Amino acid sequence: MWWVMFDGKPAGGENKADVIYAHLMARAMGDGFDAHVFASNIALAHCLDTSAPGRGLGLSPLAFRRLLDAVFPGSAIHVDLASCSGEDALEEADLRALLLSGRARGTVIEEWMAAILARSCQRPNHLWQDLGLRNRGELSELMNRYFPGLAALNVRDMKWKKFFYRQLCLAENVPICKSPVCDACADFAQCFGAEEARPLLGCGI
Repeated sequence: MWWVMFDGKPAGGENKADVIYAHLMARAMGDGFDAHVFASNIALAHCLDTSAPGRGLGLSPLAFRRLLDAVFPGSAIHVDLASCSGEDALEEADLRALLLSGRARGTVIEEWMAAILARSCQRPNHLWQDLGLRNRGELSELMNRYFPGLAALNVRDMKWKKFFYRQLCLAENVPICKSPVCDACADFAQCFGAEEARPLLGCGI
């Protein structure tokens, strides 16, 4: 079980994601964008599973605890170290490896973010939504900051989730496209179209 302390009283699952986000950002240390990304993910993960948000993040309880201590010291968030990170989806380990193959600096922050991205890819919305971000531009900034080697391969700005899975299929020599040229494909808009949608964070969840 986890909770946040407000005025000495535990605030549990009834709290909305925007309250958790504000609580974390008020205690953030270091780079502001890093903190924003992690606070957004944690706040959304709390709404998905109030008993163990680490499952929504794809992080072990220990890794989640270390993230909180490093980025949000003094957050008063309790993490049950006996809980679990949840079972990986079939391709989740491959997604983490793909992301880390293009990492920027070899830091633990990149490892946390790779786990969060891989777990978020298993959910049904636009990837930026399922990360708790405000728009697709924030996801592109995230990719260029943490995984520039991989981001540089997305030269046509394909939707990120589509791009990740395409890279996995190419690595396995698995044909996934109906057309050899994107511009001639009837599904072009599904891979490259606009991602107009409301953010999941801050809309009352």
